[in-house]
Amino acid sequence: MNYIAVFCMLCAMLGCSGAPPPSVGSCAELFSDVPFTDLEGREARLPCQGHRVLVVSFWASWCGPCKLEVPHLIEIDAEYHRQGVRVIGISLDAAIPTTVKSAVAAFGITYPVLVGGAEKIFNRTGIDGIPATLIIDAGGKVCQRLVGYHTKEEMLAPVRELLKKTRENAQL
Repeated sequence: MNYIAVFCMLCAMLGCSGAPPPSVGSCAELFSDVPFTDLEGREARLPCQGHRVLVVSFWASWCGPCKLEVPHLIEIDAEYHRQGVRVIGISLDAAIPTTVKSAVAAFGITYPVLVGGAEKIFNRTGIDGIPATLIIDAGGKVCQRLVGYHTKEEMLAPVRELLKKTRENAQL
């Protein structure tokens, strides 16, 4: 586990990322057995359904590029929540949720943040650095994997595309 933490830190600092795997899988396949905890210490599950688009951000308080992305994610959550977009943060700081609470408050994070499951998720998705973001459609399919720092517009491009497809399908 220590090797993974060191590797993630190096990748985050250097901004490296590997080629995406051919198929990452579905939200349910990736997260159904992953033990998450909310910031109150209660067991939690990632909501793979009940949204049009789910944006899952993997971050840590010590990660410089993560700190730069947080305001983008806060804005995306605020601007697109009414359209069915949900943002969820998964902190890689510690397995103890109470230690993450102060970072969430300091960064002004308004979207839900969960803790835990990093090793399983990284193994299943091929994510090799942070920040990392998964964009998941209403059916639970992982449609986009972003590793390293991305601007708000870069994160919004796949979100807008999925919202457009959802609207088009609703009109059929």
